[in-house]
Amino acid sequence: MPIPRIVVIDDEEGMCWAVARALQEEGYFVRTATSGPDGLALLEQEGADLVLLDIRMPRMSGLEVLKRIKLLYPAMPVIIMTGFGSMPTALEAIEKGAVGYITKPFNIADLKAAVRKTLDAGSHWIEC
Repeated sequence: MPIPRIVVIDDEEGMCWAVARALQEEGYFVRTATSGPDGLALLEQEGADLVLLDIRMPRMSGLEVLKRIKLLYPAMPVIIMTGFGSMPTALEAIEKGAVGYITKPFNIADLKAAVRKTLDAGSHWIEC
């Protein structure tokens, strides 16, 4: 069975590092990008089985990145990572095709469970 490939797109380098490290410990192949355009380029170059996407980023918002991902890769599951203050935006992302969201700051165990659930079942869920 191939190793699942995950792309993390978040403008905070520390968040990218922490998420990547936690998911690599679970055996996933993880690549990170600190901007929407870089994340889209990474998807085009390497593909992925799942995207973890920050909703609030400079230059290109998470909603715009989501829109482009869904246009280019309609079946790509995307989990939104959001702060409490951007909850309405997270719900908008669900309406636009994200499979669910996780609220920052989050427990790493919850993130791992959300990733596993999404990759295993491909099912839609709302929040961890």
